[in-house]
Amino acid sequence: MKYSIGIELGVKNIVAGILDKNGKLLRRDTIPTNKDREFEEIIRDMCALVSKILSDEDLEIKNVRYIGVGCPGITDNFNGIILKNYTMNLSNANVRAEIQKYFNVPVYVENDANCVAIAEYLLGAAYGTGNSLTIKVGVGIGGGIILEGCIYNGLNFGGTEFGHMVIDFNGRPCICGRKGCWEQYASASALINQTKQLIEKYPDSILANIASNCCNNQITELTIFEAAKAGDEMAKQVCREYVIYFAEGLANIVNILMPEVVIIAGPISKLGNSLVYPLVDLLREKIYCKELHIPEFKMAEMGNAGIIVGAAMLGAFKDEKLSDLI
Repeated sequence: MKYSIGIELGVKNIVAGILDKNGKLLRRDTIPTNKDREFEEIIRDMCALVSKILSDEDLEIKNVRYIGVGCPGITDNFNGIILKNYTMNLSNANVRAEIQKYFNVPVYVENDANCVAIAEYLLGAAYGTGNSLTIKVGVGIGGGIILEGCIYNGLNFGGTEFGHMVIDFNGRPCICGRKGCWEQYASASALINQTKQLIEKYPDSILANIASNCCNNQITELTIFEAAKAGDEMAKQVCREYVIYFAEGLANIVNILMPEVVIIAGPISKLGNSLVYPLVDLLREKIYCKELHIPEFKMAEMGNAGIIVGAAMLGAFKDEKLSDLI
């Protein structure tokens, strides 16, 4: 049996996993990325992690058909290069060539949100559809579009950067150089920053108390929702505004694509229907021709394995439509 390796090259962590031919995740492991170092050092440690999980499964690289890497930013999928990654400050980083210094197997590289979209399409919440939209909420906001069973990349692989759609042209400055980008209002980073500001302003609040009891004082994008549920009025206001901003950006995308299903991925998906119901209520007001059917909205089913599962499947459909694989 041949296996495949999926790797998530994240801002904080590198995650690697082994999949069997049926897409079952057999094992995964994680190491810190330590992004502020040489790219070659990051790849070296990534490959060491791959060697470790292979050894843990009593496998060798000869048992592996291919390796797939999912990462934020714009990727040249033909040549296996990260063209631009702002969050890790990478430009023209040749991931394929660097990995192949360690492993003589085919290597594929893809945007991380596209990997999640692929995993959800083949195995998760979008299974059985022809057209799907996946929104991945993390440090920024990325997305994956599948049209008639094909992943959409756009010119120069630069499409689906949904987080840099402007929703307030006089708004908050963004790392891309513009103001008012969607991810400045609806990303995990935006929520965490607002949470920290509220805690600093109201140190005796319910929110501050909940945050102080978090594991290792680790504030996440869900902390503000926990405080809102516990009755913190300022937290409730932030959560209401968050859903409004989320709906505003999502309505723009849905009006352009009108997919069969919209998948929300990332830790924010743990909110489940407490996010979906108010979001859909707002979208019914904003979507063009709302008298007709609107897309189905679902939370991602692959959880935090979506990137590595989708990355591990990259080689399987390089020259095929995704619809041929399901």
